[in-house]
Amino acid sequence: MKSVKSGLEIRLESRDEMVLAKVLDLDPRSSELRAQAMTFDLVRGEVLTALPANKPKYSQYYTPDFTDVIDGITYVFEVKPKRYCTQHKELFALVGEFCQRRGMKFRVLCKEDLTETFLVNVNVLHHFARQCAQQLPGWAQQVSQLNNKTGYVRDVLCGLEPNNYFLLAGLLSGVLKMDLNKVLIQSMDFDVYPGNGNLEMLEVHSDE
Repeated sequence: MKSVKSGLEIRLESRDEMVLAKVLDLDPRSSELRAQAMTFDLVRGEVLTALPANKPKYSQYYTPDFTDVIDGITYVFEVKPKRYCTQHKELFALVGEFCQRRGMKFRVLCKEDLTETFLVNVNVLHHFARQCAQQLPGWAQQVSQLNNKTGYVRDVLCGLEPNNYFLLAGLLSGVLKMDLNKVLIQSMDFDVYPGNGNLEMLEVHSDE
């Protein structure tokens, strides 16, 4: 997967990682999304750039699925199906303490915590953001100049063709907003509202 923020290729190992990588990549607070960029030596308390070729006896290593930088803080993300979270509870607690001691924050992400509708919409937005990166600012500018940004999506975007391109540009730029959890973008059958530059609808994890 290519990041829409950095343009770098992010190598992934599972479908769940792919799905949630796109979610994190579109989060407006994300700035340096990386996959398996570091390894933690949980016994020695060290952060390594790679897993050692020779592992000492009694060693314990952990390589997070993703790391990201948000507001100057490094976040460490583990992607796990919800059914596996309980059996990894002790490990996650250990990793959480390790991260906290180093000024990092650890979060476990479960695909089940996000609606299928939201995930489908994020996939559409991420694909569009990559494919139409150069055109996005111009299309978003045209949407921003509309006098009315409230109401049925086809009525609001009347005269801007194709409607779905301008909708996606408006959503990605925060000019428009909609409920990404309840209705599929592809249906083009819903109401939109002024976004006023706010992209909170794309934020997927809290700082709590």
